[in-house]
Amino acid sequence: MQKMSLLAINKKAIKVIKTIRVLEKISWPSHIEKEFFDSIQKKKKKKLTFEYQKDDYSEKIATLTSLLPHLSKENPLHIYTAKTIESYINAMVMLSSVGKKRFQEISIEEYGMPRHKLFGTDYSHLNTAENFLESFHDYDHPYVKEDIRQRGARELKEFLERETQKVLGKDSPKFTVSRQIVSKAAAGLKKIRIRHDSLFNSVDFKNLLIHEVFTHTLTAVNGRYQKELPLLGYGAPRTTKTQEGLATFSEAVTGLLDLNRLKRISLRVMAIDLALDGADIYDLYDFFKSKGQSDRESYLSSSRILRGGFPKGGIAFTKDGVYLEGLIRVHSFFRWAFKTQNLDLVHLLFIGRLDINDIFLLKESYEQGLLRAPQYLPDWYKHTNLLAGKMAFSLILNDICLKSVESHYENKFLIR
Repeated sequence: MQKMSLLAINKKAIKVIKTIRVLEKISWPSHIEKEFFDSIQKKKKKKLTFEYQKDDYSEKIATLTSLLPHLSKENPLHIYTAKTIESYINAMVMLSSVGKKRFQEISIEEYGMPRHKLFGTDYSHLNTAENFLESFHDYDHPYVKEDIRQRGARELKEFLERETQKVLGKDSPKFTVSRQIVSKAAAGLKKIRIRHDSLFNSVDFKNLLIHEVFTHTLTAVNGRYQKELPLLGYGAPRTTKTQEGLATFSEAVTGLLDLNRLKRISLRVMAIDLALDGADIYDLYDFFKSKGQSDRESYLSSSRILRGGFPKGGIAFTKDGVYLEGLIRVHSFFRWAFKTQNLDLVHLLFIGRLDINDIFLLKESYEQGLLRAPQYLPDWYKHTNLLAGKMAFSLILNDICLKSVESHYENKFLIR
């Protein structure tokens, strides 16, 4: 067998990979939402049914599988390529299994599940989400309320186009207003879609700019500049935890991760656990409604967790659990890097779409010049002194005994 070059393998893989649209293939048809709310209005549950379009992925899987024997098990760039190809093969097997339990099993393999232990702790994702929710009432402010001014998708589109052009220039993605997505916004390789009926406040505008553009699009663009390893421009499912974690961490360090956002992330983890136990669309809708979400957002939050399955439940898509786990993983990685003076490793987070573990795999290749430095960096990362101050402060806070603080201030009340 004549060996192919690494670049030829990357290019052949990309031809297949760029045709795979996981979220598009598992979205529910729009008539399900209408039928659902008709049944809610009539206060009578209805059997909501549809069929997924069944695509044959066997040829694409065979093409990607045929590339694996050409890859070395010693060369780090080859290992990264093989892991990425295998992850996309897994994604296509998952898509071939829509409507079946196998879909859920692969989803758990790629994205995890709420009862898995959280990185670096003895707590599960579910425990952490529940703890977050229990603590939120501690932060209700009696005098200051959030900005409730709501602006539409087209105004957001204009804002993102303007701000993105200032940083990414010719590499800026195209922005479109879409009727096809469940989330408020979704970043692809060259296009960012905004849900047509979504409303946003001033924090949302900045949040989506940081999360979707200056994380997801930025790492994809940087990956496309990698001449030796262009697969770094494509986010395989195995990189989702790190990529969503980095995007959510970016929100946190820029002061844009508000309580409502944290609450949504935590509620999704809890709802996934309910779905894995068999909850249907009505059960999940009631759960989100009971936690304060609007009718429409409750439906959308519920349906996105049951994608790949049906409204009757029994099959869950666990991707929405990665935001909380990813945030904690990335935050812990940054803390470790600052404490151990390994900031050079943090820099590799921005060379493309990768998992945190890939950083250690690719470090030597980067130092040898086989991988280039990031073409673009987010503004918050450029100001390392500010970032270091925040990380150092969080380390100091971890050593403060909150019980002692509570006793001190409770005594102040008693003195009065």
